[in-house]
Amino acid sequence: MKFGLKMSEREAELLKMRADFDRQRTRTFQETGVRQSGKESKVSPEEKVLLAELREIAAKRSRVLAQIAAEFEKLKPKQAEFERVRAAARSAGRRKKLPVSEAEQKLRDRIAALQRDRAYVDGSVWHDREAGRYADAVWATCHDPETFDSNDW
Repeated sequence: MKFGLKMSEREAELLKMRADFDRQRTRTFQETGVRQSGKESKVSPEEKVLLAELREIAAKRSRVLAQIAAEFEKLKPKQAEFERVRAAARSAGRRKKLPVSEAEQKLRDRIAALQRDRAYVDGSVWHDREAGRYADAVWATCHDPETFDSNDW
């Protein structure tokens, strides 16, 4: 979880730096009229390091996501077996809800942890937090008690 957040934050920093390089390229073109492409041969050494680190983060993310998916695939058949037993008991007319065994609870906890880790590693948690922060900022700048009315719903 912490690993995924650190990776997302570092990636965001690098993307901001990359945007700065792109803005500088655009500014140079506007001032001189000479187009500087984003091809590797015309990229500064600092930008090459930045791009390499971005590729490294992407590769690391894909490796970790593959590990999480592999572990999740190992746990799926076990969960399916518990669900089959539960369905068979329900169809046999026993109690509506069977109590959850300790083994099944451990399995459920591990699956939930894998799903949480996957959400943090793929960046969706970080992106959701950023989107919420931006939405709050927009709301705060656009609305005050005098401008808020029923049309804002």
